[in-house]
Amino acid sequence: MDTIVTNIRLANGFLCFMPKDDSTQKIYLTSKYVCKYISEEWLIDGKSMREYGKFYGVHKNTIEKIMEKNGYNLPLYTLSIICFNKGISLSDFFKLVENKYGDKLNDSFILE
Repeated sequence: MDTIVTNIRLANGFLCFMPKDDSTQKIYLTSKYVCKYISEEWLIDGKSMREYGKFYGVHKNTIEKIMEKNGYNLPLYTLSIICFNKGISLSDFFKLVENKYGDKLNDSFILE
């Protein structure tokens, strides 16, 4: 199915409508690799989702979403809680992610 984008001209700009196609979803590469880093580096010692959630200060469902194949759009607020409980600053965290996946990080997304 082709995606049709409709623009309506308003006084201050345009309003854009894009129908939602339930068969595809956008997977933002930055979000995917942030979650992948957490999964591969911080969620590896075999604890339960509940134990990880308690340790990192988030709900176990958040841990489950992070561990999905393509991760999810992890809110910055949630990431900051995880990093705080890990004892690492956000800037240091992003440096680690960039060092590991720098060649794959960009502002684009894939449809799946």
